[in-house]
Amino acid sequence: MNGFKLEITNDNEFLGLLEGDEVLVSTVEQPRSNGKDLAVFEAAGECFISPFTRFGNQIMLLGERIQVVREHQVKIIGKVIDGTLGNKKAVAATTASNIQLVN
Repeated sequence: MNGFKLEITNDNEFLGLLEGDEVLVSTVEQPRSNGKDLAVFEAAGECFISPFTRFGNQIMLLGERIQVVREHQVKIIGKVIDGTLGNKKAVAATTASNIQLVN
């Protein structure tokens, strides 16, 4: 598989992500802008996970709060395809959750 693991470095209980949770990201599968698929974005040197939708050349990041950015302001790195939250298998996301690569 072409991808990597990310570790969440801050909590967002609203969407069920806690510090230390890990998600598996595919760099081959592209997330759909359907408000359900979770994408890993990079913007201004920071990475975050969020479901999203598009309006023309704008991307609406959905999460605890909604943010609208222009397409050229963010880079989609991959799609979250799996995750572990505590003892449960789940996939959740948060706008502006800090994440770091897990070796």
